[in-house]
Amino acid sequence: MKLLTIVLAGALVFVSTPASATDLDAAVAAAMVGKRSTPHAGVEVNVQRSEGGWVFGSGVLKASPYAGAPESWLFVARRIGGGWQVALDDDQSFADLTQAAPSNVVSTGEKQTFARWSANARVASTQTGLSLPYPVGVSWTIIGGPHGWSGQPRPWSSIDLNGGDRRVLSAQSGRAYWMCSNGGHIRIIHDNGWTTEYYHLLNEIKPNGEQYPMGTYLGLTSTRIPCGGSAGSNHVHFALKQGGSWVALQDKTIGGWTYFEGSRAYAGGARRGSITRTTGQSIQNYGPEQGGTTFENLTNFTVADQGSAESPITVSGVPGSAPATLSVFADVHHTWRGDLQIDLIAPDGSAYRLRSPDPDDDEDVIHETYTVNASSEVANGTWRLRVTDVAVNDSGYIDGWTITF
Repeated sequence: MKLLTIVLAGALVFVSTPASATDLDAAVAAAMVGKRSTPHAGVEVNVQRSEGGWVFGSGVLKASPYAGAPESWLFVARRIGGGWQVALDDDQSFADLTQAAPSNVVSTGEKQTFARWSANARVASTQTGLSLPYPVGVSWTIIGGPHGWSGQPRPWSSIDLNGGDRRVLSAQSGRAYWMCSNGGHIRIIHDNGWTTEYYHLLNEIKPNGEQYPMGTYLGLTSTRIPCGGSAGSNHVHFALKQGGSWVALQDKTIGGWTYFEGSRAYAGGARRGSITRTTGQSIQNYGPEQGGTTFENLTNFTVADQGSAESPITVSGVPGSAPATLSVFADVHHTWRGDLQIDLIAPDGSAYRLRSPDPDDDEDVIHETYTVNASSEVANGTWRLRVTDVAVNDSGYIDGWTITF
């Protein structure tokens, strides 16, 4: 009989025979079970990557097919002697252990994400910078107001939503992971420390730590329960975490709405100004709320006749993606402004046309504000205002510009 010595604090498992996949399963299972006192309907340990005694994957405590919801974790494990050291994503040791893992097991980008995630886990804010999990400008129905991930238990971190073409989209940019082996459950760790969970998905993608922009297709709403739980009608079970802990939706702003609890789980709803919506009513997705942070460059850059100039602005401290309503103000002087083409250049080099040439426009100053849908771009990085003179005989300069997130 194989003997196991399990130390849940640090999750070291020592075995009397050489370590095997089963021994890893036992170590991860022991770590997960040690986190919960409630019954579960089974355990999944899903190895997603491994190399040289290191393993990264997801683990799940399945729920009953009649109630609750599965509890899941990302894990990293290192083989030490005859046992395994396991860190779950809500352990303080998770960030440190992922930093030590080979890059083929935990990528450089993931290491940066997990380090920020751990650091931001203690930051409290009602502004999440998150969209709702469907297209901006579209309305879906609240199937169930704020409730716990598993129903009644607090914190009431979750809301059930359905509508339109049932296409569930990522609520902000971040790294996405599949959790259940049969699919249906996706987790996204966002750059600002928030995490969103999506359950009951159909025809879903199967991400493995890739970085996705806000609005990425994840799957369709459905009644699927691949890791247990229940669903009476099509919906996405959408939930909020910070670090590895569930966070109540009360007073949090997502998609332009601020959420409130009712007298019982699944009651309550959302407010926007004087408008209140509760279970059974629809809420329009206004996208991530805008913090109004403005960056500027007032340095002059010469635009030569038939030449081009770029003025850079380095943006930092803005979580996640740029907004769908990114505001750009340009102050440009030119002896025939109709010669000018103006573009906004994103940090990844993508160009957004702000102004096209107009040979009949003989004014000499541009003081204009442009609205850009830049939601597919990461906010932080160097943005550039590019001004190009496309005709002969005139010249000018960029006097300054601002960009507001």
